[in-house]
Amino acid sequence: MYKNISKNTQTILIICILLFTLTFGQVVLSAQKSNLVSLLRPLTVVVNSSFISPLVELFGDISVGQKVFIASNTVLRADPDTRICINSETNLQDNIIFLALRNQKAPKSKCGELSSSTGERASIAHQATIRNSKIGNFTFIGFRADLNNVVLEDGAFVLHGTKLSNVRIGKDRLVPIGAVITTQAQADALPLKTEANSEFQKEVLEVNEEFAENYSELYEQQGYDAVVKVTPAPRTSWNPQPVEPTLGKNVRVEPFARIVGDVRLGDNSVVGRRTSIRADEGSPIIIGENAEIEDRVTFHALKGTSITIGKNLDANDNIVFHGPLEVGDNLTIADNAVLFNSQVGNNVTIGTGALVVGVTLRDNVQVPENAVITTQEQADALTTRSRLMLPNSQHT
Repeated sequence: MYKNISKNTQTILIICILLFTLTFGQVVLSAQKSNLVSLLRPLTVVVNSSFISPLVELFGDISVGQKVFIASNTVLRADPDTRICINSETNLQDNIIFLALRNQKAPKSKCGELSSSTGERASIAHQATIRNSKIGNFTFIGFRADLNNVVLEDGAFVLHGTKLSNVRIGKDRLVPIGAVITTQAQADALPLKTEANSEFQKEVLEVNEEFAENYSELYEQQGYDAVVKVTPAPRTSWNPQPVEPTLGKNVRVEPFARIVGDVRLGDNSVVGRRTSIRADEGSPIIIGENAEIEDRVTFHALKGTSITIGKNLDANDNIVFHGPLEVGDNLTIADNAVLFNSQVGNNVTIGTGALVVGVTLRDNVQVPENAVITTQEQADALTTRSRLMLPNSQHT
């Protein structure tokens, strides 16, 4: 029978068989790969005239306004059936946790029935935690503040290390450093903020408006690698000639750490995961040799100030170092502490959760766990370690 088929027909038949085989093979290969579902989504870095660091963790229904700045390693997470809204000209600094949780109460908000939100021109400082809260316009939240089911009315000013739960903080009210506010009577008794507080807020907003614009420009001109890992700061009005960080010999920088601008880090130092050393505002940030810096530690300084830390720094997790700040050698500082606007001597130990703001600590001082040290009288009353207790290398 096949003898009667012309050679042209045979050729066509062979081609058809080959095409069928190739097609079938592709179908089988495709079927083998079909159990993989791509999670790829567009990289959201510059959006709506806002800058969101590529190191930010995003999950769920999140909306941002214009001229927003969100720094590295902050987490914004909206559970299913919840929402997060960050309104225009707001800034979220490094290592903030901003959550909308579906199994907890939340204030009524235009953002959603269960939501966390900010108004316009809100400033949230490093390592604050916000859960199911409504943050008003022109508000400020300080380092390592913790808010749960809270309403901040317009103009509220919340300082560092505070813990607020299930309350409404009134318009222009001031929450002092380390305050714990859990009843409405406590909230209603809070004082009004000062004009100096308002001026400080305006200065913070001006700086971060430039960050939103100039980090966006840096990303668009130079790409992803210019806004992650170890890089110069963006060009700003106060920093027209950015410089590279300077890392000493045998320095190890762990994944997701961020080192920016005029940072000078000494030999044999370690920078932990998701730690941020940002000399994009105040600079330089100088850290001596043999520094051991653990995870999610933040170094930053106000415009016109700097940070200088001596050798042998031992810093645990989730600490905020903020300039203006001068620290001697051999500082040991435990988890969740804040050290801001202070001068610190040699061989000082700061305990877990301590807040040290605006004071001078003499050599060999020990700051207890959860202490709030905000006056020089409190600082002078702290005990010191005897010389017999110091390591031999620290005797001078």
